[in-house]
Amino acid sequence: MKKYQKQFESFGTGEFRGGNELTLLQNGAAIFPAMLEAIRGAQSSIEFVTYVYWHSKIATEFADALCERARAGVAVRLLVDAIGGAIMSTRTVGALEQAGVKIAWYRPLRFGYLRRANHRTHRKILIIDAQIGFTGGVGIADQWDGNGSGPGQWRETHFRITGPACLDMVLGFHENWLEATNEDLPLPELPAPTGNVSILTTLSSNGPRPTPMERLFEGAIAAATKKLWITTAYFVPSPELIQALCLAASKNVDVRILTNGLRTNHKVTLMAGRAKYDELIAAGIKIYEYQRTVIHVKVITVDGIWATTGSTNLDYRSLVLNDELNISFLDDENITQLDTQFLRDLQDSQEINRASRQNLSWPQRLLEQSSSAFSKQL
Repeated sequence: MKKYQKQFESFGTGEFRGGNELTLLQNGAAIFPAMLEAIRGAQSSIEFVTYVYWHSKIATEFADALCERARAGVAVRLLVDAIGGAIMSTRTVGALEQAGVKIAWYRPLRFGYLRRANHRTHRKILIIDAQIGFTGGVGIADQWDGNGSGPGQWRETHFRITGPACLDMVLGFHENWLEATNEDLPLPELPAPTGNVSILTTLSSNGPRPTPMERLFEGAIAAATKKLWITTAYFVPSPELIQALCLAASKNVDVRILTNGLRTNHKVTLMAGRAKYDELIAAGIKIYEYQRTVIHVKVITVDGIWATTGSTNLDYRSLVLNDELNISFLDDENITQLDTQFLRDLQDSQEINRASRQNLSWPQRLLEQSSSAFSKQL
């Protein structure tokens, strides 16, 4: 185990903290009740950053829980990306502020932020009393509610974390909160151990390349020796990632990529990603498109031993432009569950192969290539 930890740490994106408990949560039917239960049990603080907080029934339920805790004297801070949360209900905002919730907007579209307006916070971090953390891909909107059983119920993976790794998640929140409010929050004490899982937390922002998240992903791909199973909502790989994926396949690594099909909520991103398929398929990589609903999961498992998950997609926007947070871990039970879910998701997917690609019409290929021109914004 130590060998694998050192290998992950060699990517230069952080160090493992031991002593954590990690609980896998699949789909809104499991994710939202766990988050709301933790919020309602908060005693001292709630720190919450999200990209999506859309006007919806579940958003109101979260707001009600945050308001109740704020009125009870808990320090509640909510940070919403100004673009991702643009359709947040003004009534909800007013109710939060009236209850005493400190709410802030990350990089609103005003003069002082125009230079950085293209760099968003895409992080999903909820920290309760600096002791309980949640991260993954979920947004606060009804699209995530339910069990991912069909259109209107998105497939999602999220994690509940307790133990020392929560301190690194707090750091991710504080970093974004400081920029948005100029309030430099004091760091809590390191949480006590609660389990036996070691977690490495990677915080990444726009800056010198390769960014921490690029190093993490490229390192994980390069380290694979048996299998590399990737689920990503949005797949527009850079030339560097394509090279790394093809190299892994050339070493007989079982490389499989699961992403969205036509049910995606970002059609241009889908077309831009499809423009990369031919090269990847020729290298022996298997590509699948999810058919049941939108799949919003962001998970990579390596050799059935490692996993990384969080807010990061395999696209330029996540890896280079946005603020993101991922956790990486070595934990047999959770990784087995992730690999089992991956195989289950493949049953609701369509493999894209050479034959299906050869049958594309020239207008379809033109659409893919023209969409690919926007890859550095997707």
